[in-house]
Amino acid sequence: MTDIQHSHFNFSMPISENYTVIPPVYEPWLIFVSILIAISASYIAFVTAHRVSHNEFAREANVWRICAAVFLGIGIWSMHFVGMLAYKFGIPISYSMPITLFSMLPAILASYIVVSSQQLKNVPFIVRCILMGAGIGSMHYVGMMAMQTSAMMVYDPWLFGLSIVVAVLLSGVALYVDEHQKATVSSLHSVQTLYASIIMGVAISGMHYIGMYAMYVVDTGAAHSHVVSTPPEALIRVVLAVVIVASLALLGLIEYRSRVLASARLNSVLNCVQEGFINFGADGKVNYINPAAAQLFGIQQSTVSQLYIHDLLVDDVGSRSAILNNVLSLMAAQTSEQVTERLTGRHSNGDRFPISVTITHAVHAEQSFVCTVRDLTDLNRQEVFTQSIFDNLPLAIIVKQATDLSIVHVNVAAQKILGKTKAELIGANDFDIFNLDDAARITNSDTSVLDTLTPAAIEDESVTIDGKIRYLTTKKTPIFGGVDKKTPRFLLTVIEDVTDLRSTRQALERANKRMAMAADAAQIGFWEWDAESNEIIWDEWMHRIYELPDTQQFSDYEDWAATLHPEDLPVVSAKLENAFAESGEFHSEFRALTPNNEVRYIKVDGVCEGTKMFGINMDITARVVAEKEAKRLSLTDALTELANRSALLQYFEREVARNLRNNTLMYCLYIDLDKFKPINDTYGHHAGDEVLIQVAKRLVEAIRPSDCAARVGGDEFVVILSDIDKHEDATHFISRIHNGFTAPIQYGGVELSVGASLGVSYYPTEGATLDELLSAADKKMYETKRSR
Repeated sequence: MTDIQHSHFNFSMPISENYTVIPPVYEPWLIFVSILIAISASYIAFVTAHRVSHNEFAREANVWRICAAVFLGIGIWSMHFVGMLAYKFGIPISYSMPITLFSMLPAILASYIVVSSQQLKNVPFIVRCILMGAGIGSMHYVGMMAMQTSAMMVYDPWLFGLSIVVAVLLSGVALYVDEHQKATVSSLHSVQTLYASIIMGVAISGMHYIGMYAMYVVDTGAAHSHVVSTPPEALIRVVLAVVIVASLALLGLIEYRSRVLASARLNSVLNCVQEGFINFGADGKVNYINPAAAQLFGIQQSTVSQLYIHDLLVDDVGSRSAILNNVLSLMAAQTSEQVTERLTGRHSNGDRFPISVTITHAVHAEQSFVCTVRDLTDLNRQEVFTQSIFDNLPLAIIVKQATDLSIVHVNVAAQKILGKTKAELIGANDFDIFNLDDAARITNSDTSVLDTLTPAAIEDESVTIDGKIRYLTTKKTPIFGGVDKKTPRFLLTVIEDVTDLRSTRQALERANKRMAMAADAAQIGFWEWDAESNEIIWDEWMHRIYELPDTQQFSDYEDWAATLHPEDLPVVSAKLENAFAESGEFHSEFRALTPNNEVRYIKVDGVCEGTKMFGINMDITARVVAEKEAKRLSLTDALTELANRSALLQYFEREVARNLRNNTLMYCLYIDLDKFKPINDTYGHHAGDEVLIQVAKRLVEAIRPSDCAARVGGDEFVVILSDIDKHEDATHFISRIHNGFTAPIQYGGVELSVGASLGVSYYPTEGATLDELLSAADKKMYETKRSR
């Protein structure tokens, strides 16, 4: 029978009906090994990916991500071919090594999705699952293409598709579990990683063995002699070779990158160190010098290998043995102790400069030493600079020895206050400078600070200097030194002469007291308002004006504004805003309500300064009340409290304008009492006054609040009726007024009968002015009297 040409992927089952299906034989232990390989490779990949996600170097993370993907891909590939060895078909099978090796590529690409889940978050999860499953499937079926045999391989399309679906679903579950454990910080990391690895291993193995189960090997009757079978040992050697080479390469890369990174970090640190750093051997040969040291000594990195440490460091007289003696001392000690010494550095141009050197053994290198160098060239300049600042400080500074309290340092300000030169003060003590009492007091204070080790401050201490009393504010602080850093070596005293300040403060206090007395006498309250923070500050008189206790005050502007009369608040607020807008002054008078609902009249004057306003308040209630009372009396009849002629005229002029706008009428009633003179003559003026008062009350009761009743003569009254729509309404009101005079008036048990004659005129027909209306009404009133 001739050979039948067929493809690697046949899905047509009827083709196999004419041929014999070759049943496979399974090697269980190899199946188990293949699954274990898949799980182990998945676990290593997940752990590597998790650690890569915490790498602070993005470029390094990419390198390790690729390594992890390659390792997992090789694991999937190894699992496949170990699984292939577990199947025995009883016919010669050979493997194409190029295709075998090429089949690793889909596995590696799929593995990259696993280890790059954090970087592929923008790719939908389902897409990543499909790509992962497709990669595993591609690797499997490309690997199957490496099989060379005379038999035909036929696939069950349903099982073929199921293998891909299983790979996608289980890969998705594994990815989900792995991403979930990366998002947590619990102690279950390793357990969850193992779960993800098992699921991923099952996904890889499941896809493989379902794919193998989907394949039928059909004997087409072709001769098998032309197929040279690849021994299992050869395939195993290839798999092992790839795994071993990949593992060694990965381990080698890990070690190499670790060393490179460690070296890079060390060099970065050393290059950034501001102090000079030199590494040299026991023979003095310089191995390394950092940029700071190279700059300090003026040497090029290219010449470092030609230098010895004694070429750079010498002693005061230029001896090269100074540094070597220190090295020999350290080698003899065989300890981790260090030696610090002041030496002289030698610049490449021949200049010398002072340096501080610290030498110690290099870690894990007995014949190597580390030397740190500090340039002391600027130390003298710094000391001069510090002394200049010390001398020119405005506060007096005195430094004393802690043992005998003798002065060791003073600045210029201290010399001026004490009235002595620096030469006179250095070495002196307080008894050499002050009188006996002052010196004893100062010495006791100094001793107390040194004994308690606690700083002290003394305000306005009086001392006598050159026969004059001076007031000093002093702060004393112990300065520690020695090995234990607990024993005070010096006493620092900072002094401020407050004599002039004290005099000024006393004068200011006297001026403030006089101002406060003047304010109390004038009953003026002072206030301050910060518009930005809305804070209000009051003095004592402000509390009195608003009848608030001293412990209470308005917390902000809104609280104060709530006390203003509603009619006055808009005006006051507008003036305040205008004052701030123009950075000018604020003046106003307003009504305020006290907590007892009493009305206070307040005059306020203020001035703006930035966001703040300062001002005074004055209670003008008494003045305003007096003015209002005076105004009321000027417009009121003293006996009857009715309006007088002036008030009547003001009322008339105001109502004329309103009635014209409303198109209404005004009536003027002129009233003269008929029997008043006999009552006055018979019962006296007191009885007459009582009659007038009662008549006035009856008039007020008879008219409306909008009308006006006035007394214009001894027994003559005038009533203005305003806002009358028609004459009939006026007749009604006039009748009510007239009836008020018919009832007798009680006086001392006697009934006094008083009549009245009325004359009526109305505006504007009978008069355009008040005098014209009064004249017309007066005439009508006399006509009425004569007609009786």
